[in-house]
Amino acid sequence: MEPLPDERHLFDLDHWRRRRRDAAAERINGSARRSVRSEGEPGSVGSLDLPRPLAGWQPERLGVHAAIADPLRTTATGFVLPEYIVRRHDHELRDLLTDAASGKAPVLLVLSGYSCTGKTRTAYEAVAACLADWGLAYPKDADSLCRLLAAEALGPRTVLWLNEAQELLGGHGGEAAAAALRRRLEQPEPLVAIATLWPGHQRELTDRPTGKQDHHPQARALLAAARVITVPAVFDGSALGRLHEADDGSLAVAARTAPDGSITQTLAGGPALVQWYEQADGAQDCYGKAVVTAAMDARRLGHTSPLPRTLLEGAASGYLTDAQRAAAPPDWFETALAFARTRVKDVVTALGDVAHDHGMGARPGVWRLADYLDHYARTTRREYFPPASFWHAVEHHAATAADLYELARSAEGRGRLRLAAALLRRAADAGHDPAWEAIVTMMAYRNLTEEAEILARSVLRSGNPEPMLALAWTLSEFGDDGTERLVREAATTGWASALTALAMVSHGPEAEAALTKAVALGDPEAPFQLAELRRNVGDFAEYERLLWLGASAGDRDAKGELVKLKCRADEWDEAECLARRFAEHGDGFELATMAIDRSLDGDQAEAERLAWTVVELADRDALGAAKRPWPGGTFAAVIVLLGLCSDDDGVDPVLHRLAKFRNPQTWAVAARFQEARHPDRAEALYRRAAEQGHLFALERLAMMERHRNVANAERTHRATADAGGGVRSLADLWDAEGRHEEAEQARRYGLENDGSIAGPWPFQLP
Repeated sequence: MEPLPDERHLFDLDHWRRRRRDAAAERINGSARRSVRSEGEPGSVGSLDLPRPLAGWQPERLGVHAAIADPLRTTATGFVLPEYIVRRHDHELRDLLTDAASGKAPVLLVLSGYSCTGKTRTAYEAVAACLADWGLAYPKDADSLCRLLAAEALGPRTVLWLNEAQELLGGHGGEAAAAALRRRLEQPEPLVAIATLWPGHQRELTDRPTGKQDHHPQARALLAAARVITVPAVFDGSALGRLHEADDGSLAVAARTAPDGSITQTLAGGPALVQWYEQADGAQDCYGKAVVTAAMDARRLGHTSPLPRTLLEGAASGYLTDAQRAAAPPDWFETALAFARTRVKDVVTALGDVAHDHGMGARPGVWRLADYLDHYARTTRREYFPPASFWHAVEHHAATAADLYELARSAEGRGRLRLAAALLRRAADAGHDPAWEAIVTMMAYRNLTEEAEILARSVLRSGNPEPMLALAWTLSEFGDDGTERLVREAATTGWASALTALAMVSHGPEAEAALTKAVALGDPEAPFQLAELRRNVGDFAEYERLLWLGASAGDRDAKGELVKLKCRADEWDEAECLARRFAEHGDGFELATMAIDRSLDGDQAEAERLAWTVVELADRDALGAAKRPWPGGTFAAVIVLLGLCSDDDGVDPVLHRLAKFRNPQTWAVAARFQEARHPDRAEALYRRAAEQGHLFALERLAMMERHRNVANAERTHRATADAGGGVRSLADLWDAEGRHEEAEQARRYGLENDGSIAGPWPFQLP
């Protein structure tokens, strides 16, 4: 029998509540000690989820979504939790939690937001920051919540975690749970109940129905007393700035693939979207997967416009097996489109609508690929060359001439020269002038010089000198003496680029007059060349003005000369600030040049600091770096760092440090310097870089394979070609094997779609 209480506690209601709660807890704990714990969360007895210290909870156990992984962290596995960016609503929530921690009254907080907006992560980070020494109870259903409240197991300084609260309050037993929680919140003890709700569910639980039965009176009364905090759907303002400053690869991917600011949706929805796509191999889903794959290939190879129905429908067959094509129902494309339009996690579809350029609504018959799938495809499909059905579809159904041109350049970069020429011709006929320049260049490399000149002259008559200039510079590579003649003919158009070219083949007043006109017309390369002439005659004020003009237009020579100008004046701080500014939009070559100058001056400490700065700046754009074949800045910086090593023992720490950066370019540079001394290390680094699409690394892997297994080397060279590296290295391999005719034919005519060597084919001239 329970002993009689002390007389002074007979009318102390709080005392009796505490006694009942302690007794209930003792009964529960005794039962727990006598029974085997059920499977599930640690701290659960049967269906009762008891509070336990917050430190014992993992975020994934509380409902935080796994995020997309940092693609450059090859060692990262399992649950990914990127760096957290605090926004305005976080401050509001944390202020409320701080007040609750110091007060005595319980509080109910509701985080309202749509799917994957970061509600649960927001709650987790706020509780961890403000209530780290509290306990946390997480009932999984309404019955568990009722049992927990009936047992009076929620003592002071406890967080009641109500993730996806509609599951607890809106279904069977929800009203009983809401009523029990209302009674608990009336007790004057510090308790925080924190719930997440979608806006639609919140309205369903809180709006009073008219003309029909009220199913949620208790839930409505409970939520009426809650403090509601809205979690915005997108990042904006200063939050976007902090996002780009964060050194987190997952956030970097999200920032690149969510141009509308839907960062949390991309972080959480990306993995689900990829899983949904990769597992679509069933009898019906395979058609949808084929259409989505065709869209992925179109986007990664240069089709940036919305994707037309006719293109996707025409391309899909090449991504299906014979059996799948034979079994396709009459409405297979509608089925495929329904799959591609499925909303994954209620936030993202593989193919999304495209808004009208003016006015409201979606444009009919065109769709846009989800940005995260585009990012995913550029890594996982980088070595896949699309089937013939894809190329036939884009040739006849690409949205614009500019799309045709970019697809043609992708085909050319993959050694499919016949295909590239056909696409270029269609782009040119459709009015995309740069295509004529590419055609003329291809013809010149095929020794079709006379035909190329005839074509270039026909385009010149329409007022466009670029094909003629392209032919002139191509012939200059071969030592042809017709370069000046072609440039002078192109300059008759008065175009800025032609006038700048004229200055390169002329001298004196003629060159200066041509450059003066080109500068006035806005040619980005003309200011630097005119600046050189001004310096030669001692006009240094005009020299510097023109350098600034060229640098502002993006001319690399002008940028480098400006930095050198500051260095020669011993204005090193200004030079570094300028070089850093240029590095934000380049590869840090100007900064690396400063490191070289410092090294030559004997200031090794400063040279080392500047060189590491280049590497660190390049690392900030690690995801974009793989798209650049060989950055001069990173290479020059590594040369400086290795040149400063006094002996071989000093080289290894530098290379080891370089290998720890996230930039595939840095890995490739470090590997190149380890090939001779540590080939195994070099190969491992090359493979890491190649996995991120670094073509130089893939080519070097093939070169290393030559000494071990020629067959494997040829496969890797072919993979390099299919990834955009062209046929040069493959032809070089055949030359080394004595297969000279095959090598020459591949260089001249390229490869067929299936990878075999193309036979002779003619250009279709106008």
